[in-house]
Amino acid sequence: MSQVRNRWGIELNGPEEDQKAWRMLLKPPFEPFVEEVKDERGDYLALRSSAFDGITTSEEVHRTAKQLFSTLNVAMSKNVDTDPVTNGAVIEFVPDGQPRRHHYLEAEGMTIRLRGRIAEMTLKDAQGNVIEPPPAPSRVQLWVRAAALEPEIGSALRYLEGKPDLFELYKAHEAVKKFPNGGISGNEIKRFTRTANAGRHHPNNKKKPHKRRMELWEARALMTRWISAAIDDILAKNP
Repeated sequence: MSQVRNRWGIELNGPEEDQKAWRMLLKPPFEPFVEEVKDERGDYLALRSSAFDGITTSEEVHRTAKQLFSTLNVAMSKNVDTDPVTNGAVIEFVPDGQPRRHHYLEAEGMTIRLRGRIAEMTLKDAQGNVIEPPPAPSRVQLWVRAAALEPEIGSALRYLEGKPDLFELYKAHEAVKKFPNGGISGNEIKRFTRTANAGRHHPNNKKKPHKRRMELWEARALMTRWISAAIDDILAKNP
């Protein structure tokens, strides 16, 4: 359940559809969560998290938020196919006053693509009344919780950010290789590691490529499956 007690938030920057997805899947009372902020500039969305507890400066909040947004963007993209949402201004909530906004400028690339909307399911009883489901954390919130419980999971997720190459995928493999892999066969693991090692090293007798080289899309899918299985294992052990 949400235990946010700090005065900080982070403005969401990104396509409207992706911000809506964050708001849909990151709801209180679980955390991190997104809430609407109203000030003289208008309405916008902000991320709140207990990760900011104990922080006293906006600069440190900004640094902490960069890692949190990296983890969240991978979790969102793997679960609901969103594009990246970036961390904007640091929001400082002050008692009996308007939120203060602390700006930090960073160069960001931009891509635009079209995709379907996220479906929302509504349950109704025989009389047509909407049945509200009991509150539960979203899959994305659970992934962030697993990353907080096990730092290696957080590292592995961040290695998958964007379009990882074999070098980044192998680092993700090193981070999660001690965890359950969801039934990936030993042959497929060997195919992945030999393909990755052949790409990372100058060819030699010890680093021969696999006779059936793994394509990059296959390697990304394999590591996503492995990390997802590792997350399920961590959450099962920490209900």
